[in-house]
Amino acid sequence: MENKEVIVTFTVAECGEYHSLGEYHQGIRTLEEAVLIYGKIPPDRMNGIRAIGINLHVKGTDRREDLQADVLSGNEIDTSIISLTPEFYENPQVWEAVKGLIRLFPDKEVIDY
Repeated sequence: MENKEVIVTFTVAECGEYHSLGEYHQGIRTLEEAVLIYGKIPPDRMNGIRAIGINLHVKGTDRREDLQADVLSGNEIDTSIISLTPEFYENPQVWEAVKGLIRLFPDKEVIDY
């Protein structure tokens, strides 16, 4: 089986429940940049739950096949989606991003089922 290059990027949503409401940023190359964008969105502007997500794109495939999951949402860093999705779970860049979120947001509760 041929190994395809996986590109990890980040998303930031003003409304994690419905990404199409409010600001939505995608294709963010670094976690640090995603955190900066996240911090610039006023948390009370639309009473949405802000989120930072991880996006996986397999080079050479249609972007509609990408996998995306919000990991930081509200007051939680939820790693259960990572554990339940092999493409996320087996990617060391994803785990580095999760560790980075935990380090950068020590006040958030880490959920891991």
